Amino acid sequence: MPAVENVATNTSEKPSPEELLARARAMAPMLVERARECEQLGRLPDATNQAFEEAGFYRISKPALYGGYEYLPTVLYRVVVEISKACPSSGWCLAVFGIHHWMLGVCDPRITEDILGQDHNTRFSTSLAPTGQAEKVDGGYILNGRWSWASGCDHAGWVMPGAVTENDAGEQELIAFFVPKSDFEIDQSSWDTSGMRGTGSKTVVIENAFVPDHRRYFVGRSTAMADPGREKFTADAYKLSFGVAFCYALASVAKGIADGALEHSTEYLRTRKSAYDGGAYIEDPATQSMLGEVHSIIGGLTMKMEQDFDEMEKLIREEGKIPLARRMEYRWHTAEISRIARNAVNLLVQGGGGSSFMNTNPLQRYFRDINCIVNHRIINYEEAVSSYGYYLLTGENNILFV
Repeated sequence: MPAVENVATNTSEKPSPEELLARARAMAPMLVERARECEQLGRLPDATNQAFEEAGFYRISKPALYGGYEYLPTVLYRVVVEISKACPSSGWCLAVFGIHHWMLGVCDPRITEDILGQDHNTRFSTSLAPTGQAEKVDGGYILNGRWSWASGCDHAGWVMPGAVTENDAGEQELIAFFVPKSDFEIDQSSWDTSGMRGTGSKTVVIENAFVPDHRRYFVGRSTAMADPGREKFTADAYKLSFGVAFCYALASVAKGIADGALEHSTEYLRTRKSAYDGGAYIEDPATQSMLGEVHSIIGGLTMKMEQDFDEMEKLIREEGKIPLARRMEYRWHTAEISRIARNAVNLLVQGGGGSSFMNTNPLQRYFRDINCIVNHRIINYEEAVSSYGYYLLTGENNILFV
């Protein structure tokens, strides 16, 4: 049994999804005010991390045995959208940490106990791209190398790097490993980017760290829903696939950025006047048409996401699982939503003129961040649309994270 008390057994301590959303919206002014500080720090500010903890956001999809609420990740996604509207980098960190806590309900329960057993507030960061090495030895693996893009690693007690290495059958396979803070260092000079600066997605360095066999996660096998934790953690929350759960967490950030950019641009353009003739932008037909078009685009994204979330919840509630066909479409939607959100933000920037790129204008941050996000491999549009088309033609899956 875990060393921590099960603090979620008293349902009176469990906020409703509506209350969690209200907390996120109430936090928005503080996050807007702190957004520039977040970028300058190059990581999530300590005060923001603490605010997320106190609001219960990290507990949304965490196993109840370790103090979590065990909500479906759809609750987390809606909160992430609200946070990302105010500060994209903060929303990204919440999405990553939140879905990682969900992941602890599907991986080997011994991993969950290792990470949360002594401190149920511990978080972990990931860097699944196999840029380092893992050598199979008796009882485990020896890890060496550098793993980049470990979002939020400054606030993480563990990191999960990936490596293509030998499995128990002697075959090469993508495996992720759980490594405690005592066995990795952070290259603090490694994160210098124009987009998503506040995510602190730095490079972690590991030298000769031993990882026992039970602290590994077979990424490709998650598609078969064969994750070992599903037998222990049986709540509806853990009946999603890892691929869909993870991809929609990132797409929710993109959607929140588009929402935030539209809200900001609408308020900004209401009072903006032309530098050439003093004309009000509210009288400009081009501005009116642009805002109407973007509003329609983003409204369509809201409908698509909510339709997916409602269907996920219904399928799990009524059938206890989500068929591969639906998972493939959800996976495709995460990339499509992210790309369309990017296009909507770019239209707003074009309509905002040169002042859109003033450092005091939040629109430039939305622009930089959304154009950074869509290059993430997991929500890459070209790969996702191709794989979905392949599935429609063959009925087979040829992509990870489904």
